[in-house]
Amino acid sequence: MRGIKLVATAAMLTIVTSGWTAAETEVEVSGQFRFRSQLHHKSFDVNEDVWYGTNMRTRVAVNAVRDSNALAFVQFQDSRDMGAIDKFGNWQSGSLSDGEGVDIHQAYVRIDRIWTDGLGMKTGRFELKLGNERVFGAVDWDNVGRSWEGSQVWYRSGPRRFTGFWLVKRAQDYDNDDGWGSSIFGLHFRCDRANLELFGFYEMDRDTTGLDFMTNDDMDRYTYALYWKGQRDRFDLEVNGVYQAGQKGDYLDISAYLFTVETGFSFGAGGKHRLAAGIDYASGDDNPYDSTDNTYDNLYYTGHKFRGYMDYFVATETHGLMDAMVRGKFALAPQWTARTDLHYFKTAKAYQDPYVDPATSQINETTSVGLEFDFTLNTTSVAGVNVLAGCSVFLPDESFVRYRLRDYAGESKNDPTYWSYAQVAVDF
Repeated sequence: MRGIKLVATAAMLTIVTSGWTAAETEVEVSGQFRFRSQLHHKSFDVNEDVWYGTNMRTRVAVNAVRDSNALAFVQFQDSRDMGAIDKFGNWQSGSLSDGEGVDIHQAYVRIDRIWTDGLGMKTGRFELKLGNERVFGAVDWDNVGRSWEGSQVWYRSGPRRFTGFWLVKRAQDYDNDDGWGSSIFGLHFRCDRANLELFGFYEMDRDTTGLDFMTNDDMDRYTYALYWKGQRDRFDLEVNGVYQAGQKGDYLDISAYLFTVETGFSFGAGGKHRLAAGIDYASGDDNPYDSTDNTYDNLYYTGHKFRGYMDYFVATETHGLMDAMVRGKFALAPQWTARTDLHYFKTAKAYQDPYVDPATSQINETTSVGLEFDFTLNTTSVAGVNVLAGCSVFLPDESFVRYRLRDYAGESKNDPTYWSYAQVAVDF
């Protein structure tokens, strides 16, 4: 049935775009094939096996612009783990079953000018990126990626742009008391001349079932954010500041924050090399039984870009997290680039080591987490192909391993963990 729908959609799109051609419509087809193989032992449990697998993402998009103003964009996507079992319990490869994995990643209409210059809108299903994606991001590293359904309206005046957006997170639910479902309403301001973005949004009735053990009630939360990036000669600086307020259920108040800063220095001919240092700090909560939640929620950010490529800390950490990092980018040769990152992790608030010494009955609290080293190599030396490969090593603290495994034994299990990958992408 999904295949029939896809064929029908493609046929309709062909008919529509063919009809528009006479009305000065420009049609463009683009896409990407991406393959990524991974080999890793990320688990802190030394008894678990090494994992190996390959995933594939295929995207095909049709972009139609009518009268240089109205744009219709449809992007189909198939995401799969090669050789895995589909949702019907059948093998995806070598069988006669159809996994029905094709979906629409983006499908929207964008109008650049509505009656007057500067006023425009977008509605449908689309990716949303704000700032450097530390709050809202498309998570392109993921084999699926994040897209939203909703609308945007903006007004641009010179270097300034004001945008209002509405995102539907959960559809209307008549079983709820109010029946409104869950939505996000936001305002965004960008000044290109100052490289500054200010935005805020309200999450209405976000479902916290399964996310918060203190309450299964809906959450109303306000987030206020600032993003700025500047450059002077060979120095650059990038800053995020975020504050969260609101309420979970009827009794739990929200008060949490995030700040990040990274400064870099470029050198070499044309600034092709760069060294940088920075810190990413998210507040945590040290008392889950009081009436205030101080844990910063990472929201909808592109997690893989931050906090290390092994993705241990993509999810929200109850005790918060501090990530102090140094990184470098080096142009090894034409079309060859290497990157190195070193992360030093600690929790913002102390957590309790599960192990209690039976001799002393002493409870140990600590903020120690561990170190991560990431190495990445990128080349476009093969015509038409982007090749990306890398490896990472994580050196965990013994207490943190026990905390993650909920292991109450006293013996050390803080063996290094590792991850490696190779990725090939072809854009067309």
